[in-house]
Amino acid sequence: MRIVMLGHTGVGKTTYMASLYGAMQQSVEGFSLRAADSEDHKRLKNLADGIRRGEYPVATDQRQAYKFYLRYQGRNILEFAWADYRGGALRETQESGQAQALLKDLKSTDGLMLFFDSNALAAKDHRSNQIRRMTTLTTQALKELERPISLAIVLTKTDLVSDFELTLLESLNGLIAAVNVSKTVLGAIIPISCGKELCNVSMPLMFALHAAVIWQAALASTTAEKHQNLAKSYEDRGRGVGGAINWIVSKVNEESTFREMAAKERLAAATKLREFDLIREPAESLYYYVRKLPLIKPDLSLNDYTDLLEKAREGLLKHQLKQQDPFLMFEE
Repeated sequence: MRIVMLGHTGVGKTTYMASLYGAMQQSVEGFSLRAADSEDHKRLKNLADGIRRGEYPVATDQRQAYKFYLRYQGRNILEFAWADYRGGALRETQESGQAQALLKDLKSTDGLMLFFDSNALAAKDHRSNQIRRMTTLTTQALKELERPISLAIVLTKTDLVSDFELTLLESLNGLIAAVNVSKTVLGAIIPISCGKELCNVSMPLMFALHAAVIWQAALASTTAEKHQNLAKSYEDRGRGVGGAINWIVSKVNEESTFREMAAKERLAAATKLREFDLIREPAESLYYYVRKLPLIKPDLSLNDYTDLLEKAREGLLKHQLKQQDPFLMFEE
């Protein structure tokens, strides 16, 4: 599973990743985060400690890749790769190695986080955010997706913006429209702030992961059902005279009998059901958790989003929404 983080140099991605990692060393709604590599763990924890002291990391301009475990109630439920693309990939030509790697990752990603500096948006400084380039790349990638993914539009440094005004979101209209026309993408606009005081830092990653986690649970359930149906079919064919003949012929030809194939399918079904049991609770919890976000919907205007963002600024965990069946998103 792969998550892609994209944003121009200076929008706060390194600060976000370190702040997120520091915050999720403790449980957030039952979820926590752990780096697969011990050196990454130490580095990110040290960066998070520095940020709390007001020492911000220096931005770099190279692609970085990490591996993490998403944990739920103290156990690993999902291993995922996190590709962090810097501004260089946005500025380079399509022939460059970094730009080609970015396009490949965008087309195969399971979750996408696009970062924008709220201060620059408010000042209509589109160049600092590379909005046109990010919109073009994302729109192109979304057209080729055939599975559900989550796309988070992350507004950084929102603690430095006095109000969410219409002008702040106008330049993001193209991205919002691309999400609305896609049948496989669920999008949200997420305001965050990182520093001594954190706000909503866990939300972008949790949102980026949630469609993939729910899809994994749904796939495990569907696969288990298919194995069960095959097992029943083999058991039915293995009964009576036909089953006896099959047993003799299969033994002579050194092939599996219907009964043996049924047993194999039953075992495969049991394995998938255990996998489903492990992932269902965190999938449901993750679904309800991210439903608190300002989701992108066709019937919402930019004015609606500014109102939602203003409410979300104070912290989304305070808000409770009516629970729904998390698997309905695949039936709509």
